[in-house]
Amino acid sequence: MKRLIKTEKWANLPMRPGFGSFMHPTEEKLTLIKQLGVDDIILNMYRNNLIDTNFDSLPLPGDYQWEYKDMLMLRNTVENAGIRLLALENMPWTFYDKIMTGQPGREEQLKHVQETISNMGSAGIPVLGYAWTPTGVWRSSTTYRIRGGAQAMSVNLEDFKNAPLSHGRVFSEEEMWDYYQYFLEGVLPVAEEAGVTLALHPNDPPVPSLAGVPQLFRSFEAYKKAMELVKSDNHGLQYCLGNFSEMGEDINAVTEYFGKQDKLVYVHFQTVSNSLVNNDKFNEVFVDMPGYYDPVSILKKFKEVGFQGMIMPGHVPKIIGDGSWEERGRSFTIGYIKGIMAALD
Repeated sequence: MKRLIKTEKWANLPMRPGFGSFMHPTEEKLTLIKQLGVDDIILNMYRNNLIDTNFDSLPLPGDYQWEYKDMLMLRNTVENAGIRLLALENMPWTFYDKIMTGQPGREEQLKHVQETISNMGSAGIPVLGYAWTPTGVWRSSTTYRIRGGAQAMSVNLEDFKNAPLSHGRVFSEEEMWDYYQYFLEGVLPVAEEAGVTLALHPNDPPVPSLAGVPQLFRSFEAYKKAMELVKSDNHGLQYCLGNFSEMGEDINAVTEYFGKQDKLVYVHFQTVSNSLVNNDKFNEVFVDMPGYYDPVSILKKFKEVGFQGMIMPGHVPKIIGDGSWEERGRSFTIGYIKGIMAALD
């Protein structure tokens, strides 16, 4: 089973390191990435991103959809630096919030999302990473202190128990799955025609409900259902190891199951102190600290299942001297990933 990616430059590439979690492909960032020996990136376009908050000049404007010419110029900016643009992550919520919650106007939003996907394919960007999280990403802190005073993200579920309803009422699991199926039935045929692969990110944190809204994608079983709900070779996982760790899942088993189906589109390489199973809290840690999974083992498993995608640092602790993108923390993580890959080779 192979995804329908039109551009030949993505064919037969090996498993490789990459960078993401930023919006603006500035000359400084692209130069640093190239100097670190990385050739692939993902751009994160979520306007409320915790990492990149400079929204004065968005690289992709648009209140309802992204246009072909803007994505074409963005891709060429990246390629002119000798780097491949694999994916765009996170459409603004305003593109599809009515779809996620079944509100009036979802038909119009669906048309705009379809046009966005079609424009992506025409512009030569092969992957759209998306989340199905009407409540957004929740954190208790982004300054939790770990080794040497580095600042990391943390969650304490006690902090969320008294949260008001985010959408004025409580939603059921059944209706949320219905809304999701409506979305998939509308976008996956367009993605197949455009040669674009959609990659689904887990809910963050992966808990049953937040602010009255079920968090559907919180388990291995939920992901199986998502991939079977509307079958398509152009639908897979934005495989966030941190979130699957929080779920308490067997990372090797998940990797084996979806890897052999060619459903692992790309990987967020990050880890956490512990799962949320029988725990109310966790914090993110450096990849070389004791965490939920063994990084060497999981990278070995990726090779065993024939994964040929990109592996990027996800959330990283902020260390002394870091800027808003955690350049030093990300450089440390990418070096760690490359070192393990070299040893495995």
